[in-house]
Amino acid sequence: MEENKVYGSTESTALEQTGSSQLEGYDPSKAYGFEESDNSDIIIPRIKVINALSPERVDGEAEEGDVINSLTKESVKGQRFVPIKQYYSCIKWNPDRDADPRMLCRSFDGRIGTDADGEAKLCKQCGCDQFDNTKTGKAAQPTCTRYLNFLGFFEGNPMPVVLSFARTNYNEGRKMLSMSKSMRSAIWAYSYTIDSRLVSKDRNKWYILVPNMAGKTDQETQQLAFELFNSIQVSSIQTDYEENIGAAPAVDEQAATEI
Repeated sequence: MEENKVYGSTESTALEQTGSSQLEGYDPSKAYGFEESDNSDIIIPRIKVINALSPERVDGEAEEGDVINSLTKESVKGQRFVPIKQYYSCIKWNPDRDADPRMLCRSFDGRIGTDADGEAKLCKQCGCDQFDNTKTGKAAQPTCTRYLNFLGFFEGNPMPVVLSFARTNYNEGRKMLSMSKSMRSAIWAYSYTIDSRLVSKDRNKWYILVPNMAGKTDQETQQLAFELFNSIQVSSIQTDYEENIGAAPAVDEQAATEI
């Protein structure tokens, strides 16, 4: 009996030592297991507001005016969004919604785009993302949608998400950018809550995203923000943009500003 007891004790100690040596190089802060993953297959979810023709509204997953994570479908209203990087992007959508390709041109940084034939285009020279002030109504609309984006995450959840503003919602993005820059600190020093607001124009009604400053972030949150800031490049951000079919009517630049 004594021999078994001693043997068992020795064997247990040996296993503990083996397990300990195997974990010596383990870093719990690293995301192991994705060494072979292709970044082009990773889609960063987008924060979206639900309108009448949104797929989530049609499928009964959300109601009009809800603000959700496009990947998890969970509501993010009331949660504190921490921006880590602001950038622009442009997409020229195919007018034929059933056609392929769906995107005629796309720029990930709002500077250089790639059209359906793989040719590079300078956004500044193209000008398709600007209003035509010589026209009114639908004819004045840009043929290319410009997005004002904030890459970030919600406090308590390290999942990166993209908050985008475009068309009649663009000015709310400008307001958030103005608030952020006016604080004269890192963009992640302050957090924001994202709500929705019903707007109308010419008998049409739809919801837009409305950011509100929610206060300073703590040191732990700022550390995570800095790590994400250093690890994610704008050119590698892939997110699931939509054309927002039926979300808003055609308006000119003055009407967009009024809204």
